Amino acid sequence: MKLILDRNHLGRCPNCGSVSIRRSRRKDLLESFLHFVLFISPFRCNDCDNRHLRLRSAKKIQRPAAPSPKHAS
Repeated sequence: MKLILDRNHLGRCPNCGSVSIRRSRRKDLLESFLHFVLFISPFRCNDCDNRHLRLRSAKKIQRPAAPSPKHAS
């Protein structure tokens, strides 16, 4: 299993280069430690079924909700 730390390769399979990857389930205590402490998660390629570890990308920043209407007092 490969560990991808280079941010240039985020979103691509290191085996076949496909962009069709998804997060995989953590299998053991070591993978849980990497996930919660070092932000490294397992991913699997949908095309070649290769499993690898990589840095989790930052979540998209959500826009703030529209301000709630003020009631007349």
